[in-house]
Amino acid sequence: MCLHRDFYIYYKGDKMNKLITKNNLQYLENKVLKELGFQVIFTTRNGGFSDPPYDELNLGFHTDDKNSKVLKNRKKLFETLDYNPENIIFSEQIHSNKIKMVDTSYKKKGVFSYNTAVPNIDGMVSTDKSLILGGLFADCVPIYIIDKNKGYFSLVHSGWKGTFGNIITVSIGYFINNLESKIDDLIVIIGPAISKDVYEIDQNLANKFKEKFEFDQLYLTKYNDNFYLDLKELNKQLALNYGIDNSNIYVTDYCTYKDKNLFYSYRRDEGKTGRMAALITRN
Repeated sequence: MCLHRDFYIYYKGDKMNKLITKNNLQYLENKVLKELGFQVIFTTRNGGFSDPPYDELNLGFHTDDKNSKVLKNRKKLFETLDYNPENIIFSEQIHSNKIKMVDTSYKKKGVFSYNTAVPNIDGMVSTDKSLILGGLFADCVPIYIIDKNKGYFSLVHSGWKGTFGNIITVSIGYFINNLESKIDDLIVIIGPAISKDVYEIDQNLANKFKEKFEFDQLYLTKYNDNFYLDLKELNKQLALNYGIDNSNIYVTDYCTYKDKNLFYSYRRDEGKTGRMAALITRN
């Protein structure tokens, strides 16, 4: 059940992302961070080799898709973006609030096998411009955080569990406390994810969020005895509460559930679906 019956009629992209078609492959590139010297990519489902229900550009090894297809998709993506796979790092993503600083010793982790991904974390931070941080998504929130002055960057995977665990503020705090970043230098990008009007949760979970976080009127909606959670808005509010200025927070309009032509959605497709990749590096 969804909050609005006409939810398929909604937006046409957004202002902060450019939809690019290259080598018959489609991906979003963030225009805000490109101007600051970073390349931030979020792939679509279009342009790969996987068969239904993973059609086409499934990049997740942890699905029931054939590994050979996923490898072929990844190879095409890396070639299209002119990325050296030796410089890419993927994390395990366990729906936690754990993050890790990664350096060149982590190169190639998770690139050709899920079993080699950096274990037991959902966020990575880097100070090395040679590295490319990667994550996999199909409704959870991709969060990119950068220090525009020092050039440090981060990629965070935040589902409801990670959001409940404050992974965004854990990550911001790492910049402030461990890397001596200034709060005014941090930019937060909240990427494509499931949107509030289609993300129904039960009353018990709604109550847990209300008990832990204030301002529930901003991220939680009750409609006909059903509750709907806005993960993008809650992560934004947590960043604001930490001290990030509103002008330094950007939230995409793209919804992974609503646009079946562009994105996989774990909830919409009842778990039988592929994964998009989020990638960030410095130019």
